[in-house]
Amino acid sequence: MLDLRRMMLLCDLADLGSVSAVAARRNITSSAVSQQLRVLEDEADAVLFRRDGRTLGLTRAGDVLVEHVRVVLAAVDEATSAVAATRAGVSGQLTIASFNMGISMFAAPVVSRLGKQLPDLHIEVQQGDGPSALRMLRRGELDIAITCRYEFAAPMSLSALTEDKLLDEPLVLLAPLSRHARIRNGGLAALADVPWVTGPAGSGLGMVLQRAADAAGFIPKVKHRVIGAQNICMLAATEVASAIAPRMAIPTELEGFIVEDIDFGSRAIHAVVREGRQRDPNIRRVLHELHAIVSDSWPQPLRIAV
Repeated sequence: MLDLRRMMLLCDLADLGSVSAVAARRNITSSAVSQQLRVLEDEADAVLFRRDGRTLGLTRAGDVLVEHVRVVLAAVDEATSAVAATRAGVSGQLTIASFNMGISMFAAPVVSRLGKQLPDLHIEVQQGDGPSALRMLRRGELDIAITCRYEFAAPMSLSALTEDKLLDEPLVLLAPLSRHARIRNGGLAALADVPWVTGPAGSGLGMVLQRAADAAGFIPKVKHRVIGAQNICMLAATEVASAIAPRMAIPTELEGFIVEDIDFGSRAIHAVVREGRQRDPNIRRVLHELHAIVSDSWPQPLRIAV
């Protein structure tokens, strides 16, 4: 019979890509991981790994076993959720990970609200981008991941996971007030000669700017690259640089810098959980509160097809 703990090491290897990373994740030695994986091959009576020097990848048989292990782990989640649903009330520990802006938009408000309403439910918050949060979610280190994905980005793998969309957040242009009339008349090309502020190279907002500038026929003069949409907004508010930013990141006092009626698309924000956890009363209560935060915090005209 296949051992579940060894199969979980196999899933770790599929997610992390190396024996040393699996060992660090499980707090055991690399030799112990390798030994357990060899035993798993014997149990499965199949070649599960492809060895190339120090690299250990999965064969087709290994990939197939990983997919079935994820189904088994989902069934364990369902059983755990079903037992949890028999409890009276909502209590216990729950961990949420979120992208940078999602902490102030969602994670902090949900902690504040439920801390008052449900004192027996203890919520822990971690910061993590989409791919890393989903890996942690699959490994059981998280209960909910709050992610954002831009329209042009390739979809993230959701094997053994399920998404609950919270909202589509519009992207808007912030520009010096002296340029607004020229932008309305000439489009984004009116900003070809001014500095820009955006995210790090390869970031979502950095790619949004590059795509918009390509469409307008110019190369953006990026002066500032910073992490965090709120930091981008504050630099744009100096009127030294323009920026494309998520609408919800813009404080009320900076809304005058927005150039209306220019479409840059949106980014989708989701709450992601493992399949099988939807029935867990703690998960259901937090998801309900996340949707309530969207409804209470942002007027419908700013939300696209929630």
